Amino acid sequence: MSAPTLIARYLRSAGRAYLSWQRTRTPKVACVPQRRLGRAVLFAAACAASMSGTSLMLGIAPTLAQEQPRTDWVTLNAEAPTLAEALEALRKDGSVTPKNLIVRSGDTLTSVLARLGVDDRHAQRYIRSQALLRPLVLPQRGQYVSAGVLPDGRLAYLKLYLEGPHERDSRTVELTRSGDLFAAAEHAVAFDTLEESVSGTAGSSFSETVASLGIPDSVAEQLKDVWAGADNPVQQMRRGDSLRLIYERKFADGNFIRNGQLLAVQVVTEGDVHEAYWFADGVQAGGFYTLEGRASQQTFMRVPLDVQDVSSEFAPLRRHPVTGVLRPHNGTDFRAPSGSRIFAAADGVITFVGYERKGYGRYVKIDHGLGRTTLYAHMSKIQKGLRNGQRVERGQVIGYVGRSGLATGPHLHYELMMDGVQINPRTADLPDTENLSAFQLAQLRTQARPIQQRFDLLAESEARTAPTILRTNAARRRDAQAEVLGGTSDAPSVRRRSLAESDTAPAPH
Repeated sequence: MSAPTLIARYLRSAGRAYLSWQRTRTPKVACVPQRRLGRAVLFAAACAASMSGTSLMLGIAPTLAQEQPRTDWVTLNAEAPTLAEALEALRKDGSVTPKNLIVRSGDTLTSVLARLGVDDRHAQRYIRSQALLRPLVLPQRGQYVSAGVLPDGRLAYLKLYLEGPHERDSRTVELTRSGDLFAAAEHAVAFDTLEESVSGTAGSSFSETVASLGIPDSVAEQLKDVWAGADNPVQQMRRGDSLRLIYERKFADGNFIRNGQLLAVQVVTEGDVHEAYWFADGVQAGGFYTLEGRASQQTFMRVPLDVQDVSSEFAPLRRHPVTGVLRPHNGTDFRAPSGSRIFAAADGVITFVGYERKGYGRYVKIDHGLGRTTLYAHMSKIQKGLRNGQRVERGQVIGYVGRSGLATGPHLHYELMMDGVQINPRTADLPDTENLSAFQLAQLRTQARPIQQRFDLLAESEARTAPTILRTNAARRRDAQAEVLGGTSDAPSVRRRSLAESDTAPAPH
């Protein structure tokens, strides 16, 4: 048989093989490497080369050895039940090593596979070719990845857990190998949530406390923000103080996925018990609150008055009503009857109490930390006993509306400064969450009750292991309540901060 006839026969054979493959492919396969066609074409080429001598074969061999293997993908929808069965079979296969990791900042598909010990260019190429698997190409910090690795480093399966803004939006995207074939799928996932407790004594620093108690980094970051901008007991902890936490741990498919929301914090110092509880009802953004419904983070009152009648807005230029001079008005004037109460806009420390005849008149200045200060001017009277260095709380009365200094009528001139720059308090981006309503407070206390019981059990456990701790957390709570109610207790007095706050007048809304 002549060489052209032989080549033609093998080319026809290759064509029939390709058509047969097209007819018999199954919709449950997501990709198929077209190897039969390649082998037939190469064999035909080899036959042709043999007819013209060895020099042509030597010329082809180096090229074939250097060329990267080429795969053409045929992608179809894969059925979830089939994928689940294939994945389960791979997991039960003793030759597959399960591995998992948490995505770090800056990780990519290449770095994630390297950390998993995967060496599989074929799988990488398939992942990059599939829009469904795009989250695997650029994973996000904190995401959980589960994988199965074959002895030769090839990927058996790869699964990425994606969490949406709501639990119902959570899903997984996954890649599964079956022989030389791959399949891609997406599934909804329901997370199981367990509550974890941490209890122990503080070290000499926050970082030492976190390390000694084994607090996860993500939980430690949340802990820093519980009392952000306020009188922060976490930052003021000393060696030997007690710290107790309750936080969520998320699981799916029997795997730990990540640490979730910090739910409650208790800091017990020598004389105080500080507590904050996470509350979110779907109506307003979640936050930490005391058992009296006050936000634990520092919040600002945009209008620190009972009366909210603006007489002069914050403005870059304004003609002064007394002097007639055109100059910036770096505050907001609120018209109010003489004698109306003026409140501290947020927790802070008094830095100035005084009088300025040709300007602010009687005024008070408060430092709220983090570079934030407020000023209250033209008072008729400053609250008795107010002095420099005194700590005040949000909603505490600091003075009364008047017209002292340069003023045409009774009003409050209110200024807010951030790092020394005066800004408009009515439009500034400030934490100004109001206290919880009566209904929300009832919800919070219901949610907090079992957590308080856990705190008490943790305190009793510590007392058994440390005999010097003579009273449980429940006893501290009873003492604090007795003090608030004016009663007495045989044990030394301990002030529970969240309860003592109820002595002050409620902050106006």
